[in-house]
This record gives sequence, structure tokens and C-alpha cells, in this order.
Amino acid sequence: MPLPAPKLGLVVHYGFVWAGAGFRAPPDAGKDRPCLIVDLEQVEEPALDGRVVTRVTYLPISHVAPRGGEQAIAIPPRVALHLGLTAERSYLYTSYAVEDDWPFDLVHVPGSGDRFDYGFVPPRLFAAVAAEFAGYLAAHPGLVHKP
Repeated sequence: MPLPAPKLGLVVHYGFVWAGAGFRAPPDAGKDRPCLIVDLEQVEEPALDGRVVTRVTYLPISHVAPRGGEQAIAIPPRVALHLGLTAERSYLYTSYAVEDDWPFDLVHVPGSGDRFDYGFVPPRLFAAVAAEFAGYLAAHPGLVHKP
């Protein structure tokens, strides 16, 4: 199956690295995981002779509940089922983010062999996550990790 087109609200399997000023990485840091695409922009890359690349901002999904100073939204069980996530409670973090060029570090969804995405979160959940992330980002400039 070919790579999906990057779109807001799409959950992909990505090699997320937990990073950020003053943040302590959760115990399951630095592994391939489901991540939500929360922002996209087209950027002209001078190092690539002006070629336009798609820059994506990812928010991680984890089974680890947020701790002091972290923000996350619990994914409703029906949405987790729709996405094909495990039955264990999942959280969509809004206090960690990585910006990367598409499709760098995308990997296949475990057990699929040919898929890179889980599907889309419902629009209402996406709106809530995007709003919480925007608020957190406004209060914490420099939050987004850029590998």
C-alpha cells in the first residue's frame, strides 16, 4: 500500500522521539508509535535547491498517563477501536510535539505489513486536541522538537 497523503487528523505510525526543554521523557520514549498529524506546512528548502517539502507536526499517543506538568487527552474507547489501537487506555499528548519532513521516519503499522496509518480521529476530537495544543504551545514557545 502506498504512503497516505499527509492530512490533519490522520494518525500514522512514526518514530517519535520525546524531547523538549525541561521535559522528562516517559518510560516508553524513543520508539515507533501512533502519532496524530496536528499541523502541516509547505516549506521551500534552500538546502534542496529550493524544493518544496511538507513539514508535519506530530503529537504522540501513549499508554502512559500524563504526569505533573504534562498535558494529554484520553482517547475515547470507541475512537481507539476505530483506529485499531490496543484495548489499553491511550492518551494523545499535547505537551510534546515533533516537527519533521514528510514522510521521514514513518514506519508500517505493527502487524499490517503494508499500512502506515490508522485512519483519522473524529473532527470534534481533533478540534479539542488542536485547541489544547495551541494553548500549550502559546504558553511554552520552543516546545516543538525539530530533529
